[in-house]
Amino acid sequence: MNSQANVKTLYSFVTGILSIILFFLPLVGILLALAGIVIGVMGLKEINKTGEPGRGYALTGMICGTVGLLIPISLGILAYFFFSGSI
Repeated sequence: MNSQANVKTLYSFVTGILSIILFFLPLVGILLALAGIVIGVMGLKEINKTGEPGRGYALTGMICGTVGLLIPISLGILAYFFFSGSI
């Protein structure tokens, strides 16, 4: 059995974490978040077929990617309401 984690899951982990760190760069953070989610799903499918380790990395990447996507969206909604005077 291979003891190294699946490469796609590691990419998902890294891009998910970077999406949270770089959320203040609008396009970069969102693209990293989407990449973390998509690559995490691809990695999980590959892990289920091959039995490789790395499930935790994929799940962490997907969760961090989701958080990294929700942060700029929620800040954008708050900014819209704040500057439009709707609150």
